[in-house]
Amino acid sequence: MRRRQFLAGLSATALTLPTLVCGATVIPAQMPSDAAAATRLWPSLETLYDQLARWQRDRAPWVRLETVGTSARNRPLQALTLTDPATDAEQKEQVLVTAVHAGVERTGATTIMHLVDWLLSGTPAADEILKRQVITCLPVVNPDGYEAGTVANSQGYDPYTAWTLAGPHDPEKNAEAVAVQQLFDRLQPEVHADVHGLDLSFPGYIMVESTGSAWSNVALRPYHQRIIRLMNDAALADGFATVVPEDDAERLYWGPALDAAADKLWYGRARPYAALYAYHHYHTLTLASEVCWERSGLVRHQRLLEIGNEVWPGEYYAGYPTRVIAGTGFHRVVAYGTSAAARRRSRVELWNRLGHIRIGFANPQAEGMLVCVVTTSAAAARRLGDGRLKDLPDSLSGLPCVDVEAVRRVLVAHPDGPGLWGPHAHLYMEGGDAATTATTPPTQAPTPAPIQHGLAIRLRVPYPEAQPTDLRLNGHPLSPSDTEGYQQWSSAGFTHLQVNIRPSLAQSQDCFLITCAYDPRAQRSRSWP
Repeated sequence: MRRRQFLAGLSATALTLPTLVCGATVIPAQMPSDAAAATRLWPSLETLYDQLARWQRDRAPWVRLETVGTSARNRPLQALTLTDPATDAEQKEQVLVTAVHAGVERTGATTIMHLVDWLLSGTPAADEILKRQVITCLPVVNPDGYEAGTVANSQGYDPYTAWTLAGPHDPEKNAEAVAVQQLFDRLQPEVHADVHGLDLSFPGYIMVESTGSAWSNVALRPYHQRIIRLMNDAALADGFATVVPEDDAERLYWGPALDAAADKLWYGRARPYAALYAYHHYHTLTLASEVCWERSGLVRHQRLLEIGNEVWPGEYYAGYPTRVIAGTGFHRVVAYGTSAAARRRSRVELWNRLGHIRIGFANPQAEGMLVCVVTTSAAAARRLGDGRLKDLPDSLSGLPCVDVEAVRRVLVAHPDGPGLWGPHAHLYMEGGDAATTATTPPTQAPTPAPIQHGLAIRLRVPYPEAQPTDLRLNGHPLSPSDTEGYQQWSSAGFTHLQVNIRPSLAQSQDCFLITCAYDPRAQRSRSWP
């Protein structure tokens, strides 16, 4: 439970039960006492680990148990990996579920135990998830803190917060965080769901629950806020209230330029907690949820895992929406591949090359025509010259991969002249090194290696029934193809045209100009009256 000073009030009383507690059970409120301490409410570490071992014994090969680290007091960190061994591993997305970064937040651990129990229940919904996903569960990140009832580990470090974007602070004293980092690096997960909660120090101890959003850290949220709404809707349908912290408080986010109004802004600050390492290195979708009642945590995370089997609005393939790497209002650079594993490799590579990737579009945008360019090196970005659209064919004339005359024939139809956009139609470029222009001298920095795993460029036409009439890459016409042409689909009010650039092409070229003439198949009036 990460809320300002609330952690200071969490009890350090050690309580346990021989079996897991059920969050749906109604228990009268009772403060801790000597008599109550004799019957402990929270399951011991031994109880949790015995159950993990039983699942491994009874459900192999669906379940694999491993020790991923050891605490300073020689307690193991045990992770359980669940998946259907009969389905293709290349087609599976990776999810990491963790709990108890603060040792006292024990309902996080018990919620994960209920989640594992459901995943192994044999219900159709659970089986479908395990056919298409690999779920790794680490129910106790901080075993020393879990047993002692402390936020920090036995060396005084909180494995949840003691991080930089490069990794844990003081790794020799922060072994639990190092184990989490190693899981991030190995799995490169699409999703990291971190479950927080209460210490179970006395019966009837409750709080208000929240989903996805860390109270103390405005950066720790899923970049798709709709996921929070879907998870909260699932909880509400089961009778559980949840909040979105800053929404509930009706506060805007703080920033340095707004410090004079700090008392009117949300108190959370952007901080490099554990989950931000996964986002920074792997573009992982991150969530931190507060759980009071395990049943509520279960139904919310069931809904999260269901999303991984669905087609997200705007996407072509089923799976978590983690594929967009860079973009403008119209266009996107996205991960390449026809399998989950291929898209993961592409996503991670492109995400870590953002400093070299620039994407631009024709400004102004003209109905019936899209122009998009992506460069993957500073040299290619400089080659575009001043970006004037009519000069673009000449700027690209030295590239053997470009049909310059075809590009010229297409661009001659684009409107030119002065307007809101400036004196001429031009390429509006974003991303990468914004200072890279035709007049910028080359830097002494080493040239990045060619992209190895391909990339895709997704055009979005704001007409759901639009049809391309002339779609070209570097002047060459494209045909439909999942691997080296284009895919077309309609979703969320757009017609999506995704140009797939196979790895061998991405390795040999660094400038990709897409032109698309299209029929909007719609007439929309503007102006007044």
